[in-house]
Amino acid sequence: MPRSVPRLLLCLLALAIAGLCAGASAATASAASASRVVVRFAPGTTAAERARAAEAAGATTPRHIVGATWALRPRANADATIAQLTRRTRVVSATPELRARAAAFAPNDDGLAALGGPPGGWAAQQWDLVGPFGINVAGAWDAAVQRGAPGGRGVRVAVVDTGVAYANRGRLRRSPDLAPARLLRGHDFVSNDNFANDENGHGTFVASTIAASANNAYGMVGVAYAASILPVRVLDSFGEAGSARIAEGIQYAVNRGAKVINASIELTSPTAFPQRALSITAAPEIREAIAYAHSQGVVVVVASGNLGQGDVPSRRLDSNIIYVGGTTEHGCLGDYSNFGPGLDIVAPGGGDDAILSGDASCRPDLPPGRNVAQVTFRRSAPGRFLVPGDFHGTSMSAPHVTGVIALMIGARILGADPSPERVQARLEATARDLGTPGRDQYYGSGLLDATAALTAPVTASSG
Repeated sequence: MPRSVPRLLLCLLALAIAGLCAGASAATASAASASRVVVRFAPGTTAAERARAAEAAGATTPRHIVGATWALRPRANADATIAQLTRRTRVVSATPELRARAAAFAPNDDGLAALGGPPGGWAAQQWDLVGPFGINVAGAWDAAVQRGAPGGRGVRVAVVDTGVAYANRGRLRRSPDLAPARLLRGHDFVSNDNFANDENGHGTFVASTIAASANNAYGMVGVAYAASILPVRVLDSFGEAGSARIAEGIQYAVNRGAKVINASIELTSPTAFPQRALSITAAPEIREAIAYAHSQGVVVVVASGNLGQGDVPSRRLDSNIIYVGGTTEHGCLGDYSNFGPGLDIVAPGGGDDAILSGDASCRPDLPPGRNVAQVTFRRSAPGRFLVPGDFHGTSMSAPHVTGVIALMIGARILGADPSPERVQARLEATARDLGTPGRDQYYGSGLLDATAALTAPVTASSG
């Protein structure tokens, strides 16, 4: 089981007015009107080399932003500055800083597992949504509102996991950050009953990443904050299960009308030592369940797993499943994230940077970035909700993708009933390229970009 585990490059937080910035497509940005240029330097670049590059390009001394990313201000024309910078060997990329605006939708959630915190405090913590290497969600929220489907309203999302804190039952409690009207009665395949309460905390964290309430002056914000959650408990209180139970849960979710299924679950070999990860499609029963979901037009999103292996996920059932890897606050692959030929896309998972030679965003020599923040509980205290600081991994990455899919489906970006293939193509075509130019084994098609997924022109190649 996963550990509890922009082109838009800079999204400025307008916290003073409890707002947040909304990105625009980098393809439409005007370099000539940019106030600053954002530059990624190669690993090992010295301060003197950065200063010489800026001076030669007619710009001010670079100012550090995050990781290997710096910003500088052209003294004259930004186009000329960018052209000069891109010719220098120590410069990985140079792009115009995009203009920020206060979003039409600015949630007042306070970023705490309690009422009474600062309105809009969530934005200071949820770098995964609005930070430089977050999913650029603000513009997507605006687009969904304009299309009459705010926050993925009406879309049913299944969370196949440890259950969800969806109701008060015995010592278990409903999460204050999940609206009861959007929590559906699911099924518990561990206890074989219809009470899919979470006894671990993992599933609640995942569900909250997808659909935590917005504008309730509490906690965090979910990507698809108005989507409905169908809890399907297949993992026990320790977060474990056999693969057959996973297959049952996927099939159940399809039959209950889910439009997208999140499975932040990984398989491991029962005999290998040391532990070795397997693609989720290694189990024939899960393959059959995924194929069934695909035949019914249901999108299945799966975490790539957390053992840092380079041969997982595989390309088996490639068009039937979306494999998601994890990235850090610096925009690097997480050192935990599995990668390989079947990886489709990456999304924030927190944690430490991987050691990837030549990737300017990967700086394991620097202090690690932050983990992903959401409201959940500890297994030892299921009635006490908090925002833990130690949840990281591809389990946290996958629900970001699931949430964006719910936004797309609700807003009918690809029509009323898009096929899983079109959804996947759209996400991949609008992703922000990371690492080696083009698709690669570490980042797949790149970093999930929610605003681009909901606003870029729909073409034959983009869904």
